[in-house]
Amino acid sequence: MDNKEYAVEILDTAGEEDYQNMMDMWISFGEGFLLVFAINDLESFHLIKGKRDRVIKGKHGAKCPILLIGNKQDLGNERKVQYDEAKELAQSWGIEYMETSAKSNFNCKEAFERLAKQIIQMKKEEGSEKKCSCNIF
Repeated sequence: MDNKEYAVEILDTAGEEDYQNMMDMWISFGEGFLLVFAINDLESFHLIKGKRDRVIKGKHGAKCPILLIGNKQDLGNERKVQYDEAKELAQSWGIEYMETSAKSNFNCKEAFERLAKQIIQMKKEEGSEKKCSCNIF
């Protein structure tokens, strides 16, 4: 990215909610977070607030990049969460919202790149840019 090479470690924690201690450990080590819900699943959207709260609590209020991601954009005809509703939630949290489709690979790379750039920018601001890895959870 930007003519520099970075190592990015990505951990998918979907379905790991039952492992509270491990989730807390992953959050404490994570440097950036993609909070993902399915646009065709209203319940997954409602659960995302609790996941964000858990990240904020696990980071003890420390600033960390977070993106809100509405996945399954390819199922727009089954949409239960409107784009504007998700965008408004992200704005209320002061974070970015984007939609992706893992099935059609729409915006997937872009989501990780945006988050990695935010992590890199945060490290520059902290004066720790020499650390060249990004931990995304």
